[in-house]
Amino acid sequence: MVFTPFRIRELELKNRWIMLAMHTGFAGGNALTERDYAYYEEIAKGGAAAVTCLLAVNEAGALKGMYDAETVDKESLKTLADRVHAHDCKLIVQLFHCGRNENEKNHGEKPLLAPSAVASPIFKTEPKEMTAEDLSATKNAFAKAAALCKEIGADMVEISASAGYLLSEFFSPITNLREDVYGYKNENGMTYPLEVLAAVRDAVGEYPVLVKVSAAQMVEGGYELTDTLMFCKKAVDAGSIDGITVTGGWHESLIEQISYHVSKGAYAPFAGILKKYLNVPVIACNRIHDAETAERLLAEGLCDFCGTARAFLADPAFANKMQEGKPYLPCQGCNKCIAAVLKGEEITCAFNPEAGREEFENQRRKIATRKECIVIGGGPAAMEAAKKSAERGFKTTIVCKEKELGGQLRLAALPPKKGDLLKYIDYMKYTLEELGVNILTETEGTLDFIKDKTPYFTVLATGSQPEKQSIEGLSDEKYFTAQEVLQMKEEKIEELLQGEVVILGGGAIGLETAAFLAERLETVEEYSPIKVIGKEKKMGMDMGAMARPLLNDLKRKGISMLTTTEATLMEDRKLYVKIGAMTMFVSADTVIWAGGSESSVDTELTMWLMDERMSYAIVGDANEVGDGGNAIHDAYDLFTRMYLA
Repeated sequence: MVFTPFRIRELELKNRWIMLAMHTGFAGGNALTERDYAYYEEIAKGGAAAVTCLLAVNEAGALKGMYDAETVDKESLKTLADRVHAHDCKLIVQLFHCGRNENEKNHGEKPLLAPSAVASPIFKTEPKEMTAEDLSATKNAFAKAAALCKEIGADMVEISASAGYLLSEFFSPITNLREDVYGYKNENGMTYPLEVLAAVRDAVGEYPVLVKVSAAQMVEGGYELTDTLMFCKKAVDAGSIDGITVTGGWHESLIEQISYHVSKGAYAPFAGILKKYLNVPVIACNRIHDAETAERLLAEGLCDFCGTARAFLADPAFANKMQEGKPYLPCQGCNKCIAAVLKGEEITCAFNPEAGREEFENQRRKIATRKECIVIGGGPAAMEAAKKSAERGFKTTIVCKEKELGGQLRLAALPPKKGDLLKYIDYMKYTLEELGVNILTETEGTLDFIKDKTPYFTVLATGSQPEKQSIEGLSDEKYFTAQEVLQMKEEKIEELLQGEVVILGGGAIGLETAAFLAERLETVEEYSPIKVIGKEKKMGMDMGAMARPLLNDLKRKGISMLTTTEATLMEDRKLYVKIGAMTMFVSADTVIWAGGSESSVDTELTMWLMDERMSYAIVGDANEVGDGGNAIHDAYDLFTRMYLA
């Protein structure tokens, strides 16, 4: 069903894949640029039935790096519509007002407007309560912006009333404390958003209008699904809308919305409820990144369209590749894109460094001669380097000492909910083969190997190795790295879990190793709680907001955690630790190192390359230890610099 056409009002879309709105942060002036066009055009080429771009209704409603309808150059918007239409793709413009949800520094001198002066728990800034003049001006701005979109040739407008942005703030008793006709006590705060939708309808007439809603606020004391259903029913009955895009909660909700912790399609039942009671097309959102999920949701009647933004961010050709049965670069749900936007930065994808750089990629040149490039390593940096090397025209060989490509990503895929990393590895292997890269596995990229090949350019992407803390009295028989544990046979892991296990390191590696082991506790009849010890003030500080669901899960499974704690000495089964000035001990039969790593570089090889004045570069963890996304971007940036040179 996902590749069959469907209509919204009288507008037919060629399939059921809609690229949802994502703030790019690309705007640096009042006119869209080639960077904007190239970004959306790649997705249009890639098979989306429609792409959605964001347009603030006025300057006060814009996030940093967002165009607004008051000042945007109309011809540049029309150019975007034309570029998208050239690929049998429709253009939806989401009309947006940030409300209180913006950083005061990024917002500049413009007032942050909201129903009431209640600060966002994310951005902390107290907004200005909207006056009658503010309300009237903002409503008119929505209507004018909608008329502008119709004029420039956009196919639909979508009114943003979700995620804690302006219009959704009227629905909530937490954020709407007004005592006037627009207060929550009057029609549950729906009056003003309904007036905005009516004004938009008056401005555009017989033209498709969508509304995007968060089905429930998912914040204690907030609005619920029944409220959203009531609002949408009123809008449908009034003839104000022709379809509904249904997402989950607000950004500040403690319930996960779109990370890999959320099951695929988990929020579609919300869309299903609205579809059941309302006679307009419904677009389901949140973690719909594959054909199997999309087909299931459509077959179950939960939606008419599947909306996804990040699947197209990860791979703009996602829909076409899926229809053709080809591998595509899968979204990992790592939330690096969302984190960047909430910080006021330009959007990025950890696994697709070309996202936002489509204009540059369209201009890239290949080298004139088939010079040879050898990439040493098999991890994410090595695979990306080999990909870009081949695309730039080099005769490329990747040399991997392991049996398979993937490096430490193969281990990172083992903890719960991380299995999609293997799909990324499979995609990259397929891509390298398609590009004609010579893949040598179980081969050491030694000095002798390079001397024999004498390539034009060598890339060292040899990763990193754990650097275990030296602890007096702790023998190797009881002291393992997280990487060693992840590769152990199941019977050995079961043996370890029958004793006391302590993990040293409260970052991502330590917590995910704890989750990996906790999954296996079900097979152990008697066990002691796993302990995680970290030096930092908080667990998961290198994970940002992604730490919260993991920490909650570990707590539910009885994992104990100590912060600001450092191991110092092992005596028999006692591991002594320092917490500030205090020394105590914890029982330990096995200690697992999940702390820092050090770059792994063949210094003999690099010295020879320097002495022979042969071109080379070091990328990824071999250059600077980070995560997989950092490694991928480092390798991509290398070939960007080479191109510019």
